[in-house]
Amino acid sequence: MRDAFFASYPELYEKSISEVIIGTDDRVRISPTTSFPWRAICSLRITAQNGARFIGTGWLVAPRTIITAGHCVYLHAQGGWPKSIEVIPGLNDAARPYGSYIGTSFRSVSGWVNDKKREYDYGCIILPRASRPGDKTGVFGFAVKDNPYLMNAYLNLSGYPGDKGGNQQWFMARKAKSVAPRVIYYEIDTMGGQSGSPVWVKVGNARYAVGIHTNGLITGNSATRIVQPVFNNIQAWKNLGM
Repeated sequence: MRDAFFASYPELYEKSISEVIIGTDDRVRISPTTSFPWRAICSLRITAQNGARFIGTGWLVAPRTIITAGHCVYLHAQGGWPKSIEVIPGLNDAARPYGSYIGTSFRSVSGWVNDKKREYDYGCIILPRASRPGDKTGVFGFAVKDNPYLMNAYLNLSGYPGDKGGNQQWFMARKAKSVAPRVIYYEIDTMGGQSGSPVWVKVGNARYAVGIHTNGLITGNSATRIVQPVFNNIQAWKNLGM
């Protein structure tokens, strides 16, 4: 299965196959995935309107709200909103320690859905009322941080890369390379499938997402930055999933 990135940017597929390992591959496998925060990170199995299947990553911010990349919930070249997304928290090879859930309710923003702008590439999945994995896994916090903070902090990223089969969680941490008003750039090794992964900072024992991993390019990788309007949307979507 292809990374969902290519369902909005099919023209980039050939260029993107091997472009986002920077130097040597420093990713570390997370196994088991049954402690926090790893268990709050979800493998996504996306079924587009035409039946095509893609993979991605998401993270719980409420019992039934999963934040992810916009291109995981609105696939421009595949009919827009998907038919369904299977959400598998803490997937570890064949083990599904927290079960799996089917989402059919999605949200994103007009800057992504209508304009396909990279700076607005974020969205969410709201699970049905009876599906509450976040009660078992715990959930991520999220925060708006200024440029000096982001440039000095260690950024953590973990998700489900396609080059490892899409069934294993892989993690890496590194400092930011640069920050823009709505994007954080870093040289953290990622591959297709990790789109939608949380980019978080650790403060004491708490984890706060500061970005949503969305793009891999030869010059580095990047996240949609959580600025105030993004924070406000995530908060509203969190409230929908309580």
